[in-house]
Amino acid sequence: MNLNKLPLLLLLTLCFVTKTFSQSSTTTHSPVPVFSDEELEVRVKNLSSLAVIPQLDNVVKSYIKTYSVRKRDKTEKMLGKIVMYFPIFEKYLLENNMPSDIKYLSVVESALNPQATSRVGAAGLWQFMPATGKEYGLAQNSKLDERRDPHKSTKAAIKYLKRLHNKYQDWELALAAYNSGPGRVNRAIRRGQSKNFWKIKKYLPKETRNYVPAFVAANYIVNNYHLHYLKPQFPEMDVQMTDYTKVYNSISFREISEITRTPLHLIQELNPSFKQGIIPTSRNGHYLTLPKRNMPLFLAAFPTPDSNPSITHNLSGRTEFFKSVYYVQPGDHIDKLAKLFNCDRQHIMAWNNLPQPYLARGQKLTIFQISNSMNIQVKELPARQTKIENPKLREETILSSGRKRNKTNEKKNIKQEEEEKEKAPQRKFSQKREDYIFHTIRRNESILEIVEKYPNVSVHDILRLNEIKGNDFPTVGTRLKIKKK
Repeated sequence: MNLNKLPLLLLLTLCFVTKTFSQSSTTTHSPVPVFSDEELEVRVKNLSSLAVIPQLDNVVKSYIKTYSVRKRDKTEKMLGKIVMYFPIFEKYLLENNMPSDIKYLSVVESALNPQATSRVGAAGLWQFMPATGKEYGLAQNSKLDERRDPHKSTKAAIKYLKRLHNKYQDWELALAAYNSGPGRVNRAIRRGQSKNFWKIKKYLPKETRNYVPAFVAANYIVNNYHLHYLKPQFPEMDVQMTDYTKVYNSISFREISEITRTPLHLIQELNPSFKQGIIPTSRNGHYLTLPKRNMPLFLAAFPTPDSNPSITHNLSGRTEFFKSVYYVQPGDHIDKLAKLFNCDRQHIMAWNNLPQPYLARGQKLTIFQISNSMNIQVKELPARQTKIENPKLREETILSSGRKRNKTNEKKNIKQEEEEKEKAPQRKFSQKREDYIFHTIRRNESILEIVEKYPNVSVHDILRLNEIKGNDFPTVGTRLKIKKK
């Protein structure tokens, strides 16, 4: 062998081995899974359809690919911000008796970025144009831009959307009008001689044509991101767990930082509507958002009559976060636990990597709480007999008897449940037993995973047939009735 050629041969061999390893690792451990149209269609049809009837077309598929493949990093940042903004959206949507699905509109508009500004001047989470923002009471001047205020802009968006829905009596048309204005939608209705969005969309501007499909894709990715191996980039705990109050007199961010010991950058991140780091004087008040554990210090210095009642005013000791463990009990659902632990459902979902708000009996949950005492002693609590009032927790505190349940009591409870079921009046179904199949819920199995096993069966079908209301999803071991299709 010619020794002069040896280095070249070694280099070529190394390149070949590296390329082969790269190819094999890509095929066996692909970070971006690929799904068939049939799989996507099943998932899309099983999305919540309170506002828009989800359907899969090429535009929806293109947006899903953008979220899950082309812009994965941006999608993961957006998903992390859900814990900050969805609780605000859901609160005001519930107060106004509007579909909770409307929250996905902000994903389409701004990717949950209050600092987002479009090329035509629309700004904030809900992308209000300057004139429309002023029409709905959002002040814009040298000191502030309320289009970027999470609370005020959400209230304004809901007011505008409610008005559009009252006009069209259809959420798809209302969303289209939110994007392009009622005038263009009215012309499309006249030209298409229909009030069905899908029939008149060819008469709408291209951006508006794709608006409802973009909404469907946003709904899809928020509820199915885990299937695409997307990992939400959740912010630090002080940004997740916040509280708000109204401020009427002028005060600077620097003063607030000194009073509450909150870093200046956090105050700026949580209050994006103030341009100069100063909250100006206001007769109606401006919203101030702070980390929940620091808000009591501000209220002690500046008490207000309309402060959020969930804020704790006990200032003794150091305030810090405590990580605890809770085992899901029979009858628990995520909203009940959120109320019990003084947080939001989105927090529990984020802390436990839950893409869906469904819980299973015995499931282990991580819970974070804020406490003002360093000497907390929380012992194991009885399963449901003891009423827990605002429990204070510390690291690895057990909040329920969980796996150490008294087996005798558990047997009694099961027997009692069976007796109650026998006494309860039985519903009569006109269908024969042969019309159904039965599915037994397994540990950690979500309703979406169940639905995917039965073609042409939707989430709504299962909930209605088994008389499941709200988020009170049955526990592990429960038999679900599935109608044969």
